[in-house]
This record gives sequence, C-alpha cells and structure tokens, in this order.
Amino acid sequence: MNSRLSEYLARAGLVDFSPAKYFLMFLASIGLIYLICFGVTGSQWIAGSVVVCLVAQSLEMLNARIGNLQEKQTADWPKFLDAIYSAVWSGTSLQDAILDSRSYAPSQIKSQLAEFEVDLGSGLSFEVSLENLKARVAQPIGDRFVEITRLAHLSGGRGYLAALRKQSSQLRLEISTWSEIRVKQNWVISTAKLALLAPWVVLLILGSRAETGKAFETSTGLSILTIGLVASLLTFRLIKSLGKLPVRRRTLI
Repeated sequence: MNSRLSEYLARAGLVDFSPAKYFLMFLASIGLIYLICFGVTGSQWIAGSVVVCLVAQSLEMLNARIGNLQEKQTADWPKFLDAIYSAVWSGTSLQDAILDSRSYAPSQIKSQLAEFEVDLGSGLSFEVSLENLKARVAQPIGDRFVEITRLAHLSGGRGYLAALRKQSSQLRLEISTWSEIRVKQNWVISTAKLALLAPWVVLLILGSRAETGKAFETSTGLSILTIGLVASLLTFRLIKSLGKLPVRRRTLI
C-alpha cells in the first residue's frame, strides 16, 4: 500500500511528499474544511456532504495532474529523437547516440536509460540491452523507438535516420492533435463538474441560516441530503467515464 502510494505521488510529480506526510496533510485539510463548513452551517451533515464532494473533486484533480505531466513528458520524445538523429548523422554509433542524447529524453525514462547504459557496460549485447530498455519503459512510443533501433542495428543502420525523422514528425502531429482534443474535452468536463458542484455551494451558503441547518437535521432532510450526495457522486463518476479519452496501447510487446 505504501509503495503504491509512493508511485502514485511520483507520477503526480509530488516527489517531495512521503506517503505519510501526504496522508497527514490530506487528513488535516479535510478536517479544516469540515470545521469551516460546520462553522458556517452549524450542521454536521451538510458539512460532511460538502467535504465528501470536495474530496472526490480533489482526487480527480490529482489524476488530472498525472495526465498533464504524462502529456508534457510525451511532448519531450520528439526532441529526444531529434537529438539521436543529429548524433547518428554526425557519425556516432547507435548506442552512443542514445546515451549521449539522454539530457533531451523525457524525465520519466532517464532512469531506464541509465540502466540501459549499465546493461551495456556489464557486457550484455546491444539487442538484449534494447529488450531490457523496452520492458522497463513499457510505453507505446518507447516500443516503436526500440523496434526501429533494433531493425536499424540488424540492417547495419540503413534507413535509421529516415525512420527517426518520420517517427519524430508523426509524434509531433499526434501530440498537436491530442492537445487540441484535450483542451476541448477539459472545457466540457470542467463545465459539467462546475454544474455538479454548484448546488452544494448554494446549499453551503443557505446553510448559514440557522433554519436551513435545522431542516437538514430531520429525517426528511437527511434523506434528501443522502439522495443528493449519492446522485452527485454517481454523476461525477459518469462524467469521468464518458469524458475519458482513449489511451495509447502497446502493440509491439
């Protein structure tokens, strides 16, 4: 559980937070928001319902942060391929070109490239080292790069420069297209989420009146609050499912 949370935080770019520190801060934030809502409304049920909605939204924001970081790292692939292209064009060998271009590589694969260098230094063949790199990166773009490099190595490097240039151009086109789609999708989803949270903001404001807080302390009020909370969470989940974009799949495993 601890290792999974550490990996999740690393993917979100929160490497400075340990799982325990993040969990404590998360609980403290929830407690503070609950106290503020309870202070405004005087109703523990209204405060608790608003906090549940905000927790769901905050977790979604963290997932969105992971997605944005992954897209930014994907955008570094063409620069990495261009750097390798320049190194090979100047006469550098395939393996040296890959290692010399590490500074341009996406941050998420730099550690795998370091392990690739270790494999080569330990005496493993270039093909075996490439296979290990492919397994460690475990990405569709990485699969294509490794397979192109493997074929170029087997054929003596013929056609490698043209293949690298084509992959780089294709990636730039893909990134541009996906970026445009994602902007439009985020606008629609953000509007839907705002519409979903708006009634709870209104309830929080109305809850500042004593009679409103007392109304939701009754059995009827609790039933309405429960139905509204369940409906909101289900709708939130539906928005997330319907608005999810397809992801790149590995086909060259």
